[in-house]
Amino acid sequence: MAIPAEARTLTRRLLPFGKVVCLREGVSLYLGGVGPTRSRLAAEALLGGGADALLSWGSAGGLVSNLPPGSLILPKSVIAADQTSYSVDLAWHEYLWNHLEGQMKHLHAGPLGESTVVLVHPEEKKALFRRTGAVAVDMESGTVAAAARKAGVPFIVVRAVADTADETIPQTILTAVDDLGRVNSFKLMRGLVSRPAELFTLLRLARNFRAACASLATVVRLIDGNLLAP
Repeated sequence: MAIPAEARTLTRRLLPFGKVVCLREGVSLYLGGVGPTRSRLAAEALLGGGADALLSWGSAGGLVSNLPPGSLILPKSVIAADQTSYSVDLAWHEYLWNHLEGQMKHLHAGPLGESTVVLVHPEEKKALFRRTGAVAVDMESGTVAAAARKAGVPFIVVRAVADTADETIPQTILTAVDDLGRVNSFKLMRGLVSRPAELFTLLRLARNFRAACASLATVVRLIDGNLLAP
């Protein structure tokens, strides 16, 4: 997963970046940061540590208008930036879907797309949807899928929508967050001084991210913490 707030939906332990951490027998977590390069390092570290399945967990951006904040994406496939399509492990998907269907208000199995950069504007999100048919996007799952295929291990994706298809990501947050997902408070305040009109957009984005994290926490509760491949 990318950032600490996403990790807190799985554990309250303080996790170091860039290290494989064993949560319990059979379950390890790697807090890698944002983007495909860091997710590749995460997948390689987990596989090198003996992982026999990979799970991509965290937030995503919506690409279609019927995905409100907090919508849960449990895709059957991931479409990488190079247009390669990766199918998730269907038995694992069925196991999770059966536990979540009817319990989550917004649950979707449509494809997840990969982007190597943040999609800032609604037009960019629409363009990716037209190219791929994906309903949501992140920057990590395509790399995890590729690593899983290369290693011959099952993988699955659980992502919750944090920014919707019609939302623009404020420049202030783009400049204030580093590639480990950490917010620099000084840069955030400086950005708001330069662009005060972005305050309300930032507040809405923060609220939406909380909704995404709440959905991820609900997944953990509904399956009693058992995310292991069946």
